[in-house]
Amino acid sequence: LHCATFLEASEEKALHHFMQGEFFMNQGNYALAVIEFQDAITYDPNVSTIHLSIADAYRRLGKMRRVEDHLLIALDLDSTDKEAKEMLGQFYISERKYKDAEETFLDLNRDDSENLDYIFTLADLARVQEKWESAIDLYIKGYNINNQAVNGLEQALQIALTTNNFEKGEEICLLLI
Repeated sequence: LHCATFLEASEEKALHHFMQGEFFMNQGNYALAVIEFQDAITYDPNVSTIHLSIADAYRRLGKMRRVEDHLLIALDLDSTDKEAKEMLGQFYISERKYKDAEETFLDLNRDDSENLDYIFTLADLARVQEKWESAIDLYIKGYNINNQAVNGLEQALQIALTTNNFEKGEEICLLLI
């Protein structure tokens, strides 16, 4: 009984500090938010949401190494946390770790293959890495999922013309028509 009471009190304190941290985040006071989130972690270190929030606060403070650490901890605690995966992928892009970003967004795409954001992010990553054919195919894939996503076709056409892939360019023009 004492153990259960202790755990409830500990979780309650963690929640209190977490909510205070969220309040400071909303106020733009990221340094105080980090302190509150760290206090929450001391009471309940196994909650991925706390690590995700502290990563966001560190990101806003420009402490990028700590961002990655806490995102990886969050994913260790809950490997299905889509928000943590998305944030990690965006972190890798901002750090120009394109291979890591690609792996992260491929993982997200496996779980949600119809998500245009993931497809177009993968296409953009392929373009940055000069994987022209892959970028074109991904932009076309996005269009095939949602034919309102004409901007993806325009990107694909631009790449096809720039790389002198006129056969693919003609294919894309037919889709645009």
